[in-house]
Amino acid sequence: MSQKVRIDGVKHAGASVFLGVDHCGNPRWTRNPERIMAWLCDGWRARFNQRREQRPHNIPVKDEAGEIVDWVKEPLGGPDVADLLSDKEARLQCSWMAGIPAPILSSTDRIEGTEWSAGLKRKKTAGGRVPGFKSRHRNLGFVCWRNASKTGNAIFHKTGRKSGVVVITGMNPTRWRKPGEKLHWRVVIHVRVSQPIRPYTSVHVDWTHRTLVFVNMPLPLPRTGNGKVGIDRGCVHTLALSDGTFMDMPKPSKAELKRLRYLQRRMARQDRTNEAKGGRAAKFASKRRQRTLTEFNTLQGRIVRRRNDWIEKTTTTLAKANILVAMEDLDVKAMTKRPKPRPDPAKPGQYLHNGARTKAGLNRSILSNNWSRLMKRLNDKMDANGGRLAIVPAAYTSQTCHQCGHVAKENRDSQAVFRCVECGYQANADVNAAKNILGRALVKTGGDTA
Repeated sequence: MSQKVRIDGVKHAGASVFLGVDHCGNPRWTRNPERIMAWLCDGWRARFNQRREQRPHNIPVKDEAGEIVDWVKEPLGGPDVADLLSDKEARLQCSWMAGIPAPILSSTDRIEGTEWSAGLKRKKTAGGRVPGFKSRHRNLGFVCWRNASKTGNAIFHKTGRKSGVVVITGMNPTRWRKPGEKLHWRVVIHVRVSQPIRPYTSVHVDWTHRTLVFVNMPLPLPRTGNGKVGIDRGCVHTLALSDGTFMDMPKPSKAELKRLRYLQRRMARQDRTNEAKGGRAAKFASKRRQRTLTEFNTLQGRIVRRRNDWIEKTTTTLAKANILVAMEDLDVKAMTKRPKPRPDPAKPGQYLHNGARTKAGLNRSILSNNWSRLMKRLNDKMDANGGRLAIVPAAYTSQTCHQCGHVAKENRDSQAVFRCVECGYQANADVNAAKNILGRALVKTGGDTA
């Protein structure tokens, strides 16, 4: 969520801003707000590019005939790029960056990481090049985190019905204090607003187009009920609720799975053919393999987007309808760990069958249901609307009778049927587990809701 506004003008107040040292060693200051804004944009772009040049990418190694024989990884900035300096070290090394506020320099870390991940994902699914550097010949701009301290940054103040200001503060280094002036300065950005500004986390300044974007905090979801529900995550049914409801994640169709397997086999054949012709790395240069990979990634991306859409809609529905949601604490990483092979004592050099193939099928089923992402998104949305996600121990939830509390392995007749050997209570096994999860959550929270 974001709100975009127009910048009407910029003013400067306080001390002259230190811009660095010229080639003769003389310090430079300015009170020109336009020059200060360009300086902030240059500092943010330089720090962004310093982080970007550390990113690795594949470089082809060619022989004398110009054929690709191997691929090696090296930083995007070149093989001689230095290690990344901290913000404090960067200020000491580059005097012209010494006065740039910390909320502006620190924002480059998260912004660069997000853009790099999105660029690689876009390259994988739709093709293209590795994300590059920020150029000052395109768009000048910077990002500043909101800091509501006494000398806060990116603080918005309303000055009229359709006007307001965003204040960015900074401080010159003590050694570069201009004679007769203080250290602190501030830039006041006048903006034109057409609607109330909601709570925000940062501001994105596009100085080329004279616009400013407020990145808003997530809005609370409109609650439709105050229910309490326990959720059991499974493979047959993705979610089983304590009220008897089942929620199943959409699975790929048989035609999609058949096409994915065919494309995987075709890529394997192309790899073997290319390696036989030009070595191990020749497959990267094959246009046919690239076309096959593009088709595979397109189909796989469609399946992933369908699954993520279901997760978002399902977690929103649960967060709106309930004030308390209970889930069991599952270590998905440990659950999907492959068993280690055991050597056969009777046959040296051979290994016993340890059920690895069966376990691999279970692992695929668990990972395809995205249990961890479900819990994370539900936790985010429950926090946003004032609800609570309670995490309880998972031990014996599927073997405990919700009616009488008897715990026995024999209570589970099958994957779906629960029949208590003590009192005869019968129910769906997943629903019974979900009720036990809710009961443990109510005990943990004392029956409290939030």
